[in-house]
Amino acid sequence: MPKSGFSKTFVRPDNRAVLICPYCGQWKSISADPFRGYKHKLKVKCFCKETFIVFLEFRKEVRKKTFLRGSYIDHSQKGSRCDIVILDISVRGLTFSSLDAPTLRIDDELGVEFSLDFGKETDIKRDVIVKNIRQKRVGCEFEISGGAFDDQLGYYVRS
Repeated sequence: MPKSGFSKTFVRPDNRAVLICPYCGQWKSISADPFRGYKHKLKVKCFCKETFIVFLEFRKEVRKKTFLRGSYIDHSQKGSRCDIVILDISVRGLTFSSLDAPTLRIDDELGVEFSLDFGKETDIKRDVIVKNIRQKRVGCEFEISGGAFDDQLGYYVRS
């Protein structure tokens, strides 16, 4: 008998997800294509007649919840500056909250600055591209020039 009513499964690079019954341990591989983009929670009925909930995780990288204060400069719109709170971060991007979010547009280029909150203060300055906007939450992807990767950011996200 499972301890919780749901489980999480990661979608593999070949767009397949393995669903494992928490009651009997039987598994089944399914295509995740029909669920990409809109449905991540599935109700599954197993061969053993038990029903369970599975959340499909489409992310490629771990995303860490944070509460980091920072700021951005909008390179696409007059270079305006705004304070932000970074809500989560991964090695590929971040999500922040801002009162100025409604003035941003998809594909705007921003320069973000913030300090990591572990050990010694570590200042991070990265260019990002706005990928989605939901009310006051803005999802961004890091611009990686020349394949550069920030070791400190990677260590922070995985810690």
